[in-house]
Amino acid sequence: MTDHIPKYIKVKNKIKEDIKAGKIIDKLPGERVLAKEFGVAYMTVRKAVMELQEEGILHRTTTKGTFVSNGKMSPKVTNNIGFFLDDQIDEGISSPYYSLIFKALEKTAKKAGYNILIFSDSDDMNPIHDQKKIDASIICCFPRIEYKIQELKKFMPIVLLDNIASDKSIASVTIDNFNSVFESTKYLAAQGHERIGFISGLMDSDICKERLHGYLSALNNNNLHVDKSLVYKGDYSYGSGEKAAMYFLSLKNPPTAILCANDSMAIGAMKVIQELGLSIPKDISVIGFDDIEVASRVFPTLTTNAAPVEDIAQKSLKLLISAINGHDIDYQHIILPAKLVLRDSCSTIKK
Repeated sequence: MTDHIPKYIKVKNKIKEDIKAGKIIDKLPGERVLAKEFGVAYMTVRKAVMELQEEGILHRTTTKGTFVSNGKMSPKVTNNIGFFLDDQIDEGISSPYYSLIFKALEKTAKKAGYNILIFSDSDDMNPIHDQKKIDASIICCFPRIEYKIQELKKFMPIVLLDNIASDKSIASVTIDNFNSVFESTKYLAAQGHERIGFISGLMDSDICKERLHGYLSALNNNNLHVDKSLVYKGDYSYGSGEKAAMYFLSLKNPPTAILCANDSMAIGAMKVIQELGLSIPKDISVIGFDDIEVASRVFPTLTTNAAPVEDIAQKSLKLLISAINGHDIDYQHIILPAKLVLRDSCSTIKK
């Protein structure tokens, strides 16, 4: 247990563990006895016991004491699944990519008889309150919220999206970011492009690190020079795509192709390229990542890596529902490929 977990939750977890292990099968020891045993204040134990009563795990009989409620170790099934998306993600659930993920999850969950409830504030990831609202949770995992995930996993099944956690026992469904970008870079090299720019996303997770690594590895694999000036640190936003394009086109020897870590940045880059009087793909090729809805509607239509959103939804919910039904999903990690969708924003370079 970490120091982030309140003492009363630690006490509550220990009582639940003792019930499951058969160490407490009927009457709970007195609260002052437990306080001395756990080395905490009496009111800390009282709070833990009261919440166990609210959850139906314990019940109190006047003058007789507190008892285990016939082994009821689970709260009432809600048929609700939580979808947690960190509020630090730009645009949140309204973002072009995560709106696709949510729609796919909602559609798949409905077919299985479940509802999806959205959470965005990490302070709202309260295992006590959430346990009353949801049976399990799908979480878009980033290192900054891992301590919250560790706390929540003690109370309900969890499946992670985007990144796996440092605790590899927590199941996940992620995209093969490295190989997807590797293949895109390889494709551009095969079209004769030797100077390929890359607009990265935020470097705070494995997603961006793997996409950048895929780009660099493909350059090496195709005997292309790795030029640090051709890597621009974006933040997944449309605006950072615009800035990246301005930067690349200001170089003495600009790239002939730009590979982007998501479609929003790619579309921002395309706007600037065209405003400066250049033609896509005649003068410069552009590739994105995600295949958001607008990717096929911009002019020219955007070549991109299509994220397998339907598969992500189906695989993650299948794992989660299996866990809700009592099956072990620990250490199950599913990696799904993204498909390169060729449209009009790429062409062979003319030498």
